[in-house]
Amino acid sequence: MPQRVTIGAVRFLNAAPLVHGLAERADVALRLEDPSALAPLLLAGDVDAALMPAIEYFRLSAEAQERVRPRKADAGSLEPFVVLPVAAIVSAGPIGSIRLFGYAPMAKVRRVLLDPASRSANAMTRILFARRFGGRPHFAFPHQVGPDRARGPDAELMIGDRGLVAERPEAEWVLDLGLEWNRFVHRPFVYAVWVARADAPVARLAELLAEARDAGLAAREDLAARAEAERGIPADVARRHLESQVKYAFGRKEREGLLLFYRMAAEEGLAPPGVRLRFGPEP
Repeated sequence: MPQRVTIGAVRFLNAAPLVHGLAERADVALRLEDPSALAPLLLAGDVDAALMPAIEYFRLSAEAQERVRPRKADAGSLEPFVVLPVAAIVSAGPIGSIRLFGYAPMAKVRRVLLDPASRSANAMTRILFARRFGGRPHFAFPHQVGPDRARGPDAELMIGDRGLVAERPEAEWVLDLGLEWNRFVHRPFVYAVWVARADAPVARLAELLAEARDAGLAAREDLAARAEAERGIPADVARRHLESQVKYAFGRKEREGLLLFYRMAAEEGLAPPGVRLRFGPEP
C-alpha cells in the first residue's frame, strides 16, 4: 500500500464534491476543519495538503520564507508550498453562502462583524467596502465584541453552511458577496485552493484529488439530497449551491481572478506583497 497521506479540507457543503470518497480510503487520513484552521496545520506539517482559503496561500508562503531566510543565503528561491491546479472553490456570480446582512443603511455602516471561520471572505469584505461600497468601517470578530455589546453591528458577514441558510428578518438588506465581487471586477472569485507542502508526494496527491473531484462532481445530486439530514440545508438549496452557484474549475480566468484579488489585498495591507503562485503538477 502507498504511504498514507493526510489531507485537510473545509467542512462546508461546497467542499464535499472535492473530497468525495477520501474518508473511505485506507491510504488517506481526511481532516475536516474550519477554513481558518487549515493554514496552521499545513505550516506545522500536520497535513500534506489542504483545501484552504486562497489568501492563506500568500500569507503562508511569506511566513515560511521568513522562517528559512536567516538560515539560507538563497532562501528567496525556496517555495515550501505549491498550489495543486486540480480544482478550487470559485464563484462567477452569486455564491449563496457568503452573505452580508445589513442592519443600517449602507452609507451609515460603521461597524461590521466578520466571520471567524473565514479568511478570504473577510478580506473580500474589506476590499469591497474600501473600493465598492465607499466606506472604511470598523471590523471586528464576535469574540472581540462579546455577548453584552451595547449595540449590535451595522452589518454582519456569514459564510459557509451557516451563511447558506441564515435568516435575518431584521436586516434592512442582504448582499451576496460573490455577486458583488463579480459586478465589481468582472472576474471569478477564488475562495479556496488545494495547497500542498512541496516536500509531500505532490504528484500522488494531485492524482488522488483529481479522482475525488471527478467522483464528487458526479455525485452532487446525491450530496444535495443528503444535505438536509446531515447539515440542515434544504435539498433544493443544496442542489442550487452545488450545481449552479459553486464552480470548481481552476483555469485561466480563475487564476486571473485570484491574482487580481491578491493584488488588491496586498494594496490594502491584507496580504504580504511579492508572493508568487507556484503550481504543482497537473494530475
